[in-house]
Amino acid sequence: MVCTGKQCPVLLHYPSALPLSLSHSPPVKPPLGVHKTLTKHPPNVRRVHRANTHCKPAPFTTCALLNSFAPNASVWVIPAIVECMLSTMQDVPLSLSRILSYGASVHGDTVITTWDGDEQVQTTFSAIGARAAALAHALHDSLGVTGDQRVASLMYNCAEHMEVMFGVACMGAVFNPLNKQLMNDQISFILNHSEAEIVVADQRLAEQLGEILQDTPKVRAVIFIGPHDFSQAKEFLPDHVETYSYEALLDGRSTHYDWPVQDERTAAAICYSTGTSGPPKGVVYSHRSLYLQSMSLRTTDSLAVEHGETFLCCVPIYHVLSWGVPIAAFMSGTPLVLPGPDLSAPTLAKIISTTLPRVAHGVPTLWIQLMVHYLKNPPERMSLREIYVGGSAVPPIVITMWEQRYGVDVVHVWGMTETSTVGTVSRPPSGVSGETRWSYRVSQGRFPASLEYRVVNEGQVMASTDRNEGEIQVRGPWVTASYFHSAAELEDGLASTFRDQEVDDAHELFTADGWLRTGDVGSVTSDGFLTIQDRARDVIRSGGEWIYSTQLENLIMSSDEVVECAVIGFPDDKWVERPLAVTMLDRGIPANKETAERLRDGLRDRLPNWMLPEYWTFVAEIDKTSVGKFDKKDLRAHLRDGEFEVIKLKGPGEK
Repeated sequence: MVCTGKQCPVLLHYPSALPLSLSHSPPVKPPLGVHKTLTKHPPNVRRVHRANTHCKPAPFTTCALLNSFAPNASVWVIPAIVECMLSTMQDVPLSLSRILSYGASVHGDTVITTWDGDEQVQTTFSAIGARAAALAHALHDSLGVTGDQRVASLMYNCAEHMEVMFGVACMGAVFNPLNKQLMNDQISFILNHSEAEIVVADQRLAEQLGEILQDTPKVRAVIFIGPHDFSQAKEFLPDHVETYSYEALLDGRSTHYDWPVQDERTAAAICYSTGTSGPPKGVVYSHRSLYLQSMSLRTTDSLAVEHGETFLCCVPIYHVLSWGVPIAAFMSGTPLVLPGPDLSAPTLAKIISTTLPRVAHGVPTLWIQLMVHYLKNPPERMSLREIYVGGSAVPPIVITMWEQRYGVDVVHVWGMTETSTVGTVSRPPSGVSGETRWSYRVSQGRFPASLEYRVVNEGQVMASTDRNEGEIQVRGPWVTASYFHSAAELEDGLASTFRDQEVDDAHELFTADGWLRTGDVGSVTSDGFLTIQDRARDVIRSGGEWIYSTQLENLIMSSDEVVECAVIGFPDDKWVERPLAVTMLDRGIPANKETAERLRDGLRDRLPNWMLPEYWTFVAEIDKTSVGKFDKKDLRAHLRDGEFEVIKLKGPGEK
């Protein structure tokens, strides 16, 4: 949809990408500074051109959207701009196909190792490029994928998963990785909401997929990776679903595909939030956003995805494309190790000792469990130099142990599905040492130039200091401006409800002036370093004061007697809410009142008395979400249902 004439062109995008017309009414002159207003608007209409404030403004023009396309739309007010000096630079779209073609040729010999059981299977970037092209031909010729259809995946980290990611996105379709750790009804909702018709799946997940597909009538085909004989896997699927062998589909296909030149703002992939509250929410990544994110990941202030430094990808591809590392690797020529389905500590230790990666990423739980394994089974050598950790903060004691025992830097990374993964990385500034360096290391890291940030408390934007806390809000070229609005959300659509609740657009998570509300409470220093104190919903509000659950968790987990600890709010008649420490003890430690007293006493020199938890419960395991975070929603449900045996100590003011 383009307004032309003497006006500066303004391009609007619909999901269908159909060009629409604009009609013109006589010029009007609203106040200077008003760019454009849209009252009622159809889903997913977004402005991608802003008025250049350095240009001289001319009279505004009112343009109405054609009624047939947008009957609920009101009026666009579009600024006319004249006398702008434009650059002489070529306008070449940023796309994943450019990255794939570059990596497959320039870095064609770079190795990808897939680990499965005790077996290693190696391939190269060149082979990935060739097989991605063959897959694109198969999807087009045999399954009728000709546009922006969604192609889903239910797979572990393996070379085939990368082929699907690149092949689907580069041909102009949309890659939709499914998080197998979610509840089956959540995954069914995602398939219905994204309107996916094809799923590429690992045969070992066929039973789960069969249950998922019972409620997804539009899924028409499943492509199984693995052995050619998938007859057993097929038995789990509904009768109407056609099944194919991945290798048979690729066999004999051309390994060259004439990748289309796409608008860089079109969709490349759609990932869904974990949906801990309400239905999963879709975030659509453009070719442009993934390209820019990949460039950022290669910088030394970020993950430094660089040539020749083998990267162990423990973050699944279904978690925001493994933080975008596989894509950045094709830019840099970075060898990759994909660990497959088994991420247990013994297997991870074997993978590291065999493949000798220099860098790795994953959730904190992995590296805590691996450290426990190493304490009993010391490695002969340690190839790792850095471990990037996200999802939740790492207890400081774990950072210290990795550094002191093995010389490995554990580096905090903060980000979310809505920010295309990596937002901040905790690399201390050069020249700092001692306690100052440590304060940077335990933070969530520094914002890059591409991300704007602000701290908002009670509706007021706070100055950037470590003392001013509030909700963290961000915006930038790889931050989503909204959640995906699907036609399936409409009345009686397949995704109009979730668990008997109507699906909404969660507009309250986006501010009127264009910022994403992250839901994280924290502060940002004057030099751009973020410290997350808690999720807004996890802060314990006790007697008018805030108690940060993550702070308590880290301090409790610094004890040698504790494996893990999650802190949630416990109803209290006097203080409204007090902290409850849900604690997993090390073997041999008695789960009794004396242990609770001892653990609390260990906090007295680091916290004021009113912050010390008087409620404790000891458990064999702590529930976690699909991304490895403590599942506090489930923990609260256990508490509400009376499933915890709670030990009560003396609280503030009690004698």
